[in-house]
Amino acid sequence: MKLLHTFFVFLYASFLYASSVGDTGTSGGESGEFPASEYYVNFDTSSCHYWSIEGIFLTSQTHLTLTWNSSCDYIHPFVGRVTSKFGKRRRRMHYGIDIDLETGDQVYSAFEGMVRYAKYNPSYGNLVVVRHPNGLETYYAHLSAIEVRAGDYIQAGQVVGLGGNTGRSYGSHLHFEVRFLGFPIDPALLIDFETGQLKYSSIILKKHKDRLLVENAARYHIVKPGEDIYSISRMYGIPVSEICRLNGISFEDPILLDMKLRYN
Repeated sequence: MKLLHTFFVFLYASFLYASSVGDTGTSGGESGEFPASEYYVNFDTSSCHYWSIEGIFLTSQTHLTLTWNSSCDYIHPFVGRVTSKFGKRRRRMHYGIDIDLETGDQVYSAFEGMVRYAKYNPSYGNLVVVRHPNGLETYYAHLSAIEVRAGDYIQAGQVVGLGGNTGRSYGSHLHFEVRFLGFPIDPALLIDFETGQLKYSSIILKKHKDRLLVENAARYHIVKPGEDIYSISRMYGIPVSEICRLNGISFEDPILLDMKLRYN
């Protein structure tokens, strides 16, 4: 019976993947696949929420890299005052963060990725959903205008739409969500909304009931007197080239006292 169940699940996943090829008519990435295809079996442009077969693709914990270069890999969607946080609100869950803005203000994609959904939704209003290479999806809702199309591959900081008050909304604002395999993540666990900066460069996601919890996955070394990049490389058994890549530096760059270097 268990083998039979597994067989039907495999068939269903294969069907979803096969049917997804015609959803956008566009393939993303150098490999010709949509982003994060190792996690998702389809690229559904008709439904705003991704639905997965429970337990197949979501493991107990998942390591994701958010950014390789913090200066350009992440752009804050809109710098504004947070008016509503993630959590319970009037007997229902609010799965995102609301940011105050004026109708017509430009809203930016937080990371690079492929637009999966870009059209009107009764609840979200004009909505853009972007799937990113690490598997996260970000939602930009209540827009007055959409500036991208499903299948577009966009960069961090590219305008996805203009702020507005469409759908189930009371006053102009941006409703911003982060999801992984359809599971909502509190954006404030990833982003400092006061500074507009990412809190971590990499994270570990852990499933908890109907949502995902976030832990910092990066590890850092504080440079002490007498240390250089080669002694730090030997200390952790990590190639110098890898330390340079993780920190966006070159072999010739000076390693200063009290500098914080990521080594994992």
